[in-house]
Amino acid sequence: MVKRILREAVSGRTLLAATIALAIVGGLLVVAQAVTTANIVAGAFLGGKGLAELGRPLVALGAIAVLRAGFTYLRQLAADGFSARVREDLRSRLFARVLALGPVGVSGERTGELIATSLDGVEGLDPYLAHYLPQTALAALIPLTVLVAVLLQNLLAGAILAVTAGLLPYFMILLGRAAEQRTKRQWRLLQMLSGHFLDVVRGMRTLQLFGRSRRQVEIIRQVSEAHRCATLDTLKIAFLSAFALELLASLSTGLVAVAISFGLLGGTLHLAAGLAILILVPEFYLPLRGLGSDFHAGLAGAVAAERIFDLLDGPAAAGASGTRRLPQGTPLEIRLQHVTYSYPGSAKPALAGLDLAWRPGETLAVVGPSGAGKSTLLRLLLGFAVPDGGEILVDGVPLRSLDLDWWRRQIAYVPQQPTLFEGSVADNIALGRPGASRQEIESAARVARAHDFILGLPEGYQTQVGDGQTALSQGERQRIALARALCSGASLLLLDEPTASLDAESDAAVSAAIADLARGYRAVIVAHRLSTAERASRIAVLAAGSVAEEGTPEELRRHGVIYRSLLRSYYALAEVR
Repeated sequence: MVKRILREAVSGRTLLAATIALAIVGGLLVVAQAVTTANIVAGAFLGGKGLAELGRPLVALGAIAVLRAGFTYLRQLAADGFSARVREDLRSRLFARVLALGPVGVSGERTGELIATSLDGVEGLDPYLAHYLPQTALAALIPLTVLVAVLLQNLLAGAILAVTAGLLPYFMILLGRAAEQRTKRQWRLLQMLSGHFLDVVRGMRTLQLFGRSRRQVEIIRQVSEAHRCATLDTLKIAFLSAFALELLASLSTGLVAVAISFGLLGGTLHLAAGLAILILVPEFYLPLRGLGSDFHAGLAGAVAAERIFDLLDGPAAAGASGTRRLPQGTPLEIRLQHVTYSYPGSAKPALAGLDLAWRPGETLAVVGPSGAGKSTLLRLLLGFAVPDGGEILVDGVPLRSLDLDWWRRQIAYVPQQPTLFEGSVADNIALGRPGASRQEIESAARVARAHDFILGLPEGYQTQVGDGQTALSQGERQRIALARALCSGASLLLLDEPTASLDAESDAAVSAAIADLARGYRAVIVAHRLSTAERASRIAVLAAGSVAEEGTPEELRRHGVIYRSLLRSYYALAEVR
């Protein structure tokens, strides 16, 4: 894991190198501080030196202490900077990975688990990066420096330190393996709890309707209790590890003290050297004990890192992989030729020989029964999937050869449940075009039939929206999202059932906005409400993954067999409602 993180931490290697260099300097200062302290004590008690004679050594000792504190502060500062850079880079890459995979690539992942990995998992790396990794350098460099200094003074004391230093990692490995298994179980339970909790929150209304909410509360309680027990089991191992390390270090310090006493009694060791060794022994074990505690503190982050790297190392995102870009401002003509696509593990193709084309300035409504391939068509156009057969052509250029980022900037997508982010209404409309002027924002809002109700908000376009802010209806949120798409200046608008779940008033407003789109904008509208499709300039009826009927609303009302059947079903359902 350490090697993998070091390979990934390209942007923070300078800070990590600085941390190690400062650790080396700190080790030398530890030896200098111990030797200076021992000389001062020995000079005062054996040499009878007074304060005047010990003035310079005392000043030197104070200077060494200040330098050691300063270098320790700088070392921790560099370690924190290293941790922040690596976490920022990993989170950015993880978000980019999830966005590149799209809904098809992450369909097997639970949203709550992805959120827990992206937030708690990445943040959990901080103890590992800021403390454990630098502590490994300290545990290797400072004890080695101290050991060399002790060996030069007394071979027996140095031999005791060398032997016990080899036993400490052995105990750490034994206890670390047990702690790692329990920490992995703890992290799996946390992911399960996060994913299940988010699913329950999203489906709470449905659960209440069917009387299953209390059962889900009990399941969450059980998983939370299991996570609590797993956390306590991990803490038991951590406390046991700390006890073992402290016990071994204390016994070793006692043995070194006995060796020093024999040397002093036998006259083979000077008092100053003996004192220096006694002062250095705790400094010898301190980094090793710190390594043990930091290991347990950073173990959760290391386990989370495995999950992060699994996501980063997964199958490549399916989509456009070229580098070509078309001239800016060119009206794009899109054509689908014999496009086929099947979802992994599905025997039935979602699209089977789909042929479809639309020109600039044309609004196309795609309708059809559930499972006809409407959502699959949007995913292919957004670049989240690549056709198994056939080709999607943009001005005659295969979509797979285009730069995916460039292509997605030509598209504005409005989902069924749009998200409004923390900020003002104007900020949300200008999200896809940060430099948009107030006039451009208002113009897009007018086309989306949102301008009038926005002016009625407490602060107009500066009204704060998002979680915990001004409450908006689903229809108002939909119209703001539509205004955002129009303001972006995209060449192609993709609207996924824009009037689904709307009341009659909002439906009429959004439908009127779509009618305006048909008179100058180009859009693809996936519609379940046929009243929305009737506003488009052309309608394509999908059935079994291909175009069964195509034409203007008037033509399909006269000659479209499937479309007329859909109309009869739709209006019959509307009358029942």
